[in-house]
Amino acid sequence: MVTLSQKLLNLCNSDGSIALEFKVLVDQLKEQGFGALILLLSMPSALPIPAAGYSTPFGIILALLGIQLIFGYEVPWYPKRWGTKRLSLSKKWITFACKMLHILEIFTRPNRCAYLQYVFNRCVIGVNILILSIIMALPIPLTNTLPAAIILLLGVGLLEKDGLFLCFAQICSLIAISVYTFAAYWISVFGIEGLMKLFS
Repeated sequence: MVTLSQKLLNLCNSDGSIALEFKVLVDQLKEQGFGALILLLSMPSALPIPAAGYSTPFGIILALLGIQLIFGYEVPWYPKRWGTKRLSLSKKWITFACKMLHILEIFTRPNRCAYLQYVFNRCVIGVNILILSIIMALPIPLTNTLPAAIILLLGVGLLEKDGLFLCFAQICSLIAISVYTFAAYWISVFGIEGLMKLFS
C-alpha cells in the first residue's frame, strides 16, 4: 500500500525537491483525484514553517477546487493560463512535510467507514473547502495556517477515502468556521480592539 508520504515523494525530482508546472502537477495527480491536489496545495500554508506568498494564490485555487466538488466534477479543471505557473518546494520543506504525513498515517485507513462518505459527501466537503480557502486567501494575520491545516485534513480524507477521518475533519472545519464567523461579527461591532480585549 502506498502511504501518504510516499505519494508526496513520488512527485519529487532526483534532488528531493518539487519543481513542477501546474499542468504537469495536475496531470500527475489526476488519477488520485481532488484529494491529492488539495493536500499538496494546502500544505505550504498549513505547516509551521516559512512559505511566504503561497496562501493567497493557493487559497484561490483551492476555492476553485471546492466549487468543482460542489458541482460534482470528477477530475480537477483549471484555466489554461494557469498551466505554466510553477510550484517549487525545497528538499528541506519536503522532508518536514513527510514527517507530518507520517503522523497522519497513524490515524488514517484507506476506505474506512465508507458509509460516512455519503453523509459527508463531496458537495458538503466542497462547501467547507470553499469557505476555508476564502479565509486562507485573506492577507490578514492568523487567517492562513488554521484554515489551511483543516483543508489539508479534508484532502487526506478524500485521498484515502477514509470516512471516519473525514468526519473528524468536518468537525474541525465547523469549529473553525464558527470561530472565524464569531471573530468577524465581533470586529464588525466592537472593532479589532474589542476582539483583543475579549482574549486579554
